[in-house]
Amino acid sequence: MKQISSEVTFTSRLYIFSVVLLCILSVFIPKGADVLFINGNHSEFLDQFFSSITHLGAGHLLILILIASLFIRFQWSLLTISVWISHGIVCALFKRVLFRHLDRPKQLIDNQLLYFVPNVDVHTHFSFPSGHTATIFCICFLLSLWIKNRMATVLLLFVALLVGYSRIYLLQHFLMDVAAGATIGVLCTYLFWHYFQQANLPRWASNYLKIDLSQSLPNKKTA
Repeated sequence: MKQISSEVTFTSRLYIFSVVLLCILSVFIPKGADVLFINGNHSEFLDQFFSSITHLGAGHLLILILIASLFIRFQWSLLTISVWISHGIVCALFKRVLFRHLDRPKQLIDNQLLYFVPNVDVHTHFSFPSGHTATIFCICFLLSLWIKNRMATVLLLFVALLVGYSRIYLLQHFLMDVAAGATIGVLCTYLFWHYFQQANLPRWASNYLKIDLSQSLPNKKTA
């Protein structure tokens, strides 16, 4: 039990440290300089790589995680749904209401200074925060808390950071947008994780879907 607790503590501290570091960097690095540096260091390989990996933050993985959790424990399904809805609401509120006036790099930076990755649709408005970054941090933090393996945690965090990096490389966001998205993803996951660990849930929350494969297999006739 102590081993599990230490792994959860390690995971939580690592993700929180990463978010704090991103926020500090977004404060000290001038807005626009971050985009010009990251987007300016491009190559054909990076174009293809970041154009692909950025889709991990689109939310499709959350559907797969939700389906998989139904066969493990309904409590995990409730946690996944709660994190999914909460981070989506917060991002929408920030992006569409509170900070709707904040535009994206394409709108604010001289386009002659930017490199546009081929076949990527670059948006101009509703920059803050990065929804893709919030989603991937939710996904990776959730998986890290469930797997409880330090190597897996580091690898998953690295994937989350790569997706956040891709949002800047592809001219969709500034570093401050990515930092805010990561913060939202980590906070929503962390708060609901601790709630579901301590909440007095009904007995059915500990159950899971069961598939009786014996019913679908043909009966063998005895000779």
